[in-house]
Order: sequence, then structure tokens, then C-alpha cells
Amino acid sequence: MNFGTIKDIFIERLVESHISGEKSGKNLYKKFLQIVKENETLKTAFIVYKNIEGNTIKDKFEANQYLKENLSLVENFRGKNSIIEQTKKLTKILTKNNVDFKDKDTKELHESLHVLTTTTNRINTVNKLHKSRVNVIDWLTSSKIEEEKSEYVKENINPKKFLNIAVEKFNEKYSDLTEEEKDILKTLKESKLDDLKRMVSKLVKDTISIVNENLDKYKNNVTIKEKLLETKDIIYRTSSDEDIKNMSDKILELYDLKNKFNNE
Repeated sequence: MNFGTIKDIFIERLVESHISGEKSGKNLYKKFLQIVKENETLKTAFIVYKNIEGNTIKDKFEANQYLKENLSLVENFRGKNSIIEQTKKLTKILTKNNVDFKDKDTKELHESLHVLTTTTNRINTVNKLHKSRVNVIDWLTSSKIEEEKSEYVKENINPKKFLNIAVEKFNEKYSDLTEEEKDILKTLKESKLDDLKRMVSKLVKDTISIVNENLDKYKNNVTIKEKLLETKDIIYRTSSDEDIKNMSDKILELYDLKNKFNNE
């Protein structure tokens, strides 16, 4: 089974667990992380997939070099230490927890990475390897404005940035999301216009309140005060945007802005 697909199943279970409030998905993801951290093959594969999925390199030559560097990290994992063999440890966990993964769709990027990280270069595999390399380079050089459709990511919604918050928290501390973060994630996932409006309105109100506090704090500093007033104007304009895709992006921007103010 493709490592990228299996990885995504664990992440989706984590996200669903946060939304529903039940713990099985969180516990499942903890098991996933534990195995990955203790397994050199899977840890390296995780890093390679993350590097490729989250990167954009406009120059094709540089993208090809970057891909080569990442593939070199896994080239010595063969035999019982191969990605295919070690990934079986992850599928066993899913099977043991009654998670059906056999009919899960595989992303083209994951399939191409699977070929490049598990296929030996021979006469009868040259074309397959070349096609996969081209696919990955195309991915690296793409703008990534549009998200792929899946059971979790709805069309015209981009919760990827927020999803990364959940994954990072578990990677670093196994900590839980706040109630506000759960609410934001649920709103982005369900993509209901009224809920999106509610969330934008709430974040606008909260962030404006923080800006006003800072205006009072820095009332004698003309430079900072001017920047805060500009920020306040931008925040107010955000609340008038009712396009679903833009609203989803603005929710993430407002949440980031609110956190920056709170952390200063």
C-alpha cells in the first residue's frame, strides 16, 4: 500500500476526531507517530513526502535537483527495510482498528512518489520512472492554488494551512486543539455559508478588539498607531467578502493575525 495514502488516512482520522470530540482518531494518530519516530525507513519516508508535498520551486532544473536530493535519502532502504515492507506495520494498525483503507483513492502525487521511492531503475521500468519524475516536478513547480478533491477536502475550500496546525501540534507535543481551533476546523470542513459568515464575524470582532487595545497602548507612537489603523481598515473590509472560497482563506488569515497580536 502507498505510504502517502496511508499517512493521509491517519491524518484524516485525527482531524475527524477533533471535530467529533471522540478520542479514537487521536489515539490512532499517536500510534502512527510512535511507529514513524522509531522506524528509520518510515521516518525518512515521512520527511520526503512532507518535503515534496509542501514545497514550491518555480525553476524546473532546481525542482529536479531537489527531488534527487530527497530520493537519495531513501535509496538505501531495501529488502526487509524497504518502504513497502515497513509500511505494512502501519496497515496492520489500521486493520486492527477496523479502518477500511483498501478502496481509498490514491493521489497522483503519492503514486508517483511511491514509484520513485520503491522502484529499481531497469530497462522495463525506465518509462514508468520517467513519467513519475515528470509528475512530481510538475507538482513542485505548480502554484498549488487549487486543492485536490478528496473525502476530507471539499471543492473550493482550503483548510490545508489549518490542518497543518493540528498535525504540527501532535508532532511536537501531542497537545489538543483549543475549542476555537476545533470550531474553525469544523466550519472549514462543512463549508456552510452561514457558519463561514459567523466565523468571519467573530474573528473580525475579536481581532478588532485586540487592535483597539493596542491603539490605546501605543497612542503616543504615531508610526505604530498608523499601522494599526491600516490593519483595522483591512480587517473591516474582510467582513464584507461573501465568496465562500475567499471567506475560508480570510478565516485562516484572521486567525493568524489574531494569534500574532496575542503573542506580541
